[in-house]
Amino acid sequence: MIIAGVGGYAVADAYDLVPGWITNQPLPVEPAPFLTASAVEVQAPRASAVTEVTETAPLPSRQAVQALAQELRDDDRTGDSTNVSVVDLLTGEVIADLGADDPQVPASTTKLLTSVAAVSALGPDYAMSTSVRWDEASRTLTLVAGGDMMLAADAGHGGAEDSPNGWAGMGDLADVAVAQVGVDALASGPVRVTVDDSAFEGPAVNPEWPQYALDVGYVAAASGLAVDVARMTDEHYAPRFEDPSLAAGDVFVDRLAERGVEAGDVTRARAEGTAEEVAVVHGAPLSAVSTLLLQESDNTIAEIVSLVHAREVGEDTTAEGAAKATIGELAAMGVDTSGLELFDGAGFSENNRISPHHLTSATRAAVASDNVADLLDWLPIAAMEGTLDGRYLDSDAAGQMRAKTGSLTGVTTLAGAVQTADGRWLAFATLADGMPYGQERPKAALDEFVTALAQCGCEG
Repeated sequence: MIIAGVGGYAVADAYDLVPGWITNQPLPVEPAPFLTASAVEVQAPRASAVTEVTETAPLPSRQAVQALAQELRDDDRTGDSTNVSVVDLLTGEVIADLGADDPQVPASTTKLLTSVAAVSALGPDYAMSTSVRWDEASRTLTLVAGGDMMLAADAGHGGAEDSPNGWAGMGDLADVAVAQVGVDALASGPVRVTVDDSAFEGPAVNPEWPQYALDVGYVAAASGLAVDVARMTDEHYAPRFEDPSLAAGDVFVDRLAERGVEAGDVTRARAEGTAEEVAVVHGAPLSAVSTLLLQESDNTIAEIVSLVHAREVGEDTTAEGAAKATIGELAAMGVDTSGLELFDGAGFSENNRISPHHLTSATRAAVASDNVADLLDWLPIAAMEGTLDGRYLDSDAAGQMRAKTGSLTGVTTLAGAVQTADGRWLAFATLADGMPYGQERPKAALDEFVTALAQCGCEG
């Protein structure tokens, strides 16, 4: 049982799978591994019919789809605050609008905006870096945080594995640093190891996050430097180190010791101005990082992506700076950001305000752009991947829909794109809030709505 402080929407379904707070429902099984659609046997009757976005397929009837949206709102499993936006993915033509411009609590669909804005601004090939600096005078090796919180404890796989987690590693940094400085020079006296994560100036723990999320490991402090997202064990929902940067520094010390270099306890300090960069590693491409955070709904990675985005475009590396960077980039992409309010990049905050139209507009802008054109490939596929693994089984939406899920206490959301039976791609967003506790009923109602879109052969 998870017991957290009472406070509206503050208690979150961190990975869109955990049932909520003060509940005797079982904790969820671990999500499907990253990018392993082939590992799930799915009866997707029209999976082979998925086509590219094209204007030759007929548009569905606005009247028919609007009626489906109204049925969703009228459903006793949702509520009057259920709002819907459905637009043609190619042209932007409005197919259904039910309070589509009304900002409301978005839960983890916030991550869709975080990813779209960051990749648009920085590019899909952008990679976070981690470096080591050597100051000979003080005999100090300093780990400098660049945002990569998925470092391997030893050597990174460098893309040999599907997951961006562990792309680069502490062993790689130790190898290069020791080779560059020289083992004899490093072994000739005591070596001091420090970590410098000063590039991330805001509180590593966003004040909008509920304490229980940290207590049970749904999120780690976004310090800008970590091994395996600061997990203390191999479990997906593992407890996290309280100070990820210092914990990463301890791992670096262990790697140095294996190479004949002894160092004392790790401390936090800015790199000396005279320090020379002696090693650097680069993490996974941002497109792969975004795929992980969207498929697994990883809160820590979403938060750090928003902060790295802010840093790279000259904003403060705080929640406020990240929000400014995200909203600014979305506006530059042509998204109408009126009423959009962000307080974190992950979607934990009960104060975030996003409308269905913000989400469908961002989805359209993404697939029409150069940098984020592959967004649909990064989102979980219905019934097959990530937070949609096992959901929509034996339905016409299986294999035909890609979407980001979201849930908080009293909030159920879904946003992405679906292909109709006629082959037309629609961007959609459904946000429902103010409901009684429990996700099963509202999720089922949203699923029926999206499945009806996938079944739609209702030409206008």
